[in-house]
Amino acid sequence: MQAAQNKDVGFDAKHIGFIRLNPGTQRYTQQQGEQFYLDAIDKARAISGVESAAVGAGVPLAGGAQVLLTTFPEGVPQNSTFQGSLITYNDITPGYFATLRIPFVSGRDFNEFDHDKSKWVAIINQTVARQLWPGQDPLGKRFVIVRQTDLYEVVGVVADSVINNVGEDPTPMIYRPMQQEFVPAAALIVRTNGEPSKLLGNVRGQVQTLDRNMPLRNPGTITEAIEQGLWAPRMGAALLSIFGGLALLLAMIGVYGVMSYSVSQRSQEIGIRMALGAQEGDVLRLVLRQGMALAMAGALAGIVVALSLARVVANLLFGLSPRDPLTFATVASLLTCVALVACYIPARRATRVDPLVALRYE
Repeated sequence: MQAAQNKDVGFDAKHIGFIRLNPGTQRYTQQQGEQFYLDAIDKARAISGVESAAVGAGVPLAGGAQVLLTTFPEGVPQNSTFQGSLITYNDITPGYFATLRIPFVSGRDFNEFDHDKSKWVAIINQTVARQLWPGQDPLGKRFVIVRQTDLYEVVGVVADSVINNVGEDPTPMIYRPMQQEFVPAAALIVRTNGEPSKLLGNVRGQVQTLDRNMPLRNPGTITEAIEQGLWAPRMGAALLSIFGGLALLLAMIGVYGVMSYSVSQRSQEIGIRMALGAQEGDVLRLVLRQGMALAMAGALAGIVVALSLARVVANLLFGLSPRDPLTFATVASLLTCVALVACYIPARRATRVDPLVALRYE
């Protein structure tokens, strides 16, 4: 969980808030909807404390109107021998990457000249570049969506970022300009210079002045979305930690009980050895050596079994190997130390008993 909470999501998520917009419910035309989005961005930017704003069909880690479309590089036939690549699409306004602070690898951002009368353009992330044009410069390359004829030209490449869940494998993502692919439901995304939740009410009020009947729903922050996404893993981690701690405690008690009982049963043997001249240190070394040989054999067997079963928990780990050597070494060392104490205490107690008393035992 610590690794998951500290994992780099590919953008600066600390000061990002969003509000859902839905001009489609007011039966806006595409032109009216596009203008509403632009006016909403201007209203948000005019608020003190808001650094930048943009509109996107989807919000990272918070979902939205993103779509999965089968995509073919230019020149690849759309037939049964090549099924294409299933890629997520997000329609955005200029300034989206600056607001989220997703860095550009190459190329440019969208601008006001990327509209429905100009050539179709797109920005891709690094995963798409590797998937569609491995080992090539993707700038200027073109692709087509299944069952469509329009070719999109790649004008920019951005770094990979988390799309759906923290810890996911890099997701292929293609971004299209909102003026070319209008969506009737989107989200106004704002970056603030402080806690975004404190400004979302003001942002909502200003945007509402554009249309009092416009529904503005589900305001939130990316930080909250991350916390919500990690709620189930966090509960799982807490329960597993509790059960794991109880299992470890029971193992320690069991090891101590078995080793202590085993050494206690040797009281007569210890008495005989001391009656024959064995020193206290000799007896302790003998008992500890034999007891620890058993403990080390048990620890080794446990490690072998645990390593073979480690893959069961692999999907629950973020940035940590299921065969993490530190974890295995810590648990094995702890149980070995418990065994050492379990051998030492009864052996030490037995060496202090009068040999005659030990010999008369039972």
